[in-house]
Amino acid sequence: MERQIMNNKKRLFSVEPTELSPSEVFTRKYTSHLVPALKKLNMDKSPSPINQLTVKHEVDKALALSAQEFAWSGFLLQKLSSSNNPTTTTSSSSNGARILEGACKEDEDGEIEEKLSELRKLLPGGEEMNVEEMLSEIGNYIKCLELQTIALKSIVQDTT
Repeated sequence: MERQIMNNKKRLFSVEPTELSPSEVFTRKYTSHLVPALKKLNMDKSPSPINQLTVKHEVDKALALSAQEFAWSGFLLQKLSSSNNPTTTTSSSSNGARILEGACKEDEDGEIEEKLSELRKLLPGGEEMNVEEMLSEIGNYIKCLELQTIALKSIVQDTT
């Protein structure tokens, strides 16, 4: 009888950890970095109000800290730490428009090279990677940006 109870306990209280998907792991890491940073910004009693660039700096930093297994993360952290003033951080989203502008070129090889050049500018550290590394990293970067968007939407929905 005691053995049967022990077997039941084993089934009820498994010591094996549950497996999380990579996106769940990223989201947990991301929110664990972002939420405290945003709370700290909100609690700081500085005379200047929190501006969008300061928030963007913290959002980007949380993204980089959450994806440290990727090369682009290290480059993004380096870029963020080199600009001590978050108001100097610039967005690379305007580069995306330039990729589309080059789509009508006649020389296909030149067009591909131009698009690769623009991708290098969009990916943190892309200028220092070869084409194979860059293409591998850009896929991971896009996936992390998508997950970041989902996490931020969730945070906004929870606070409104």
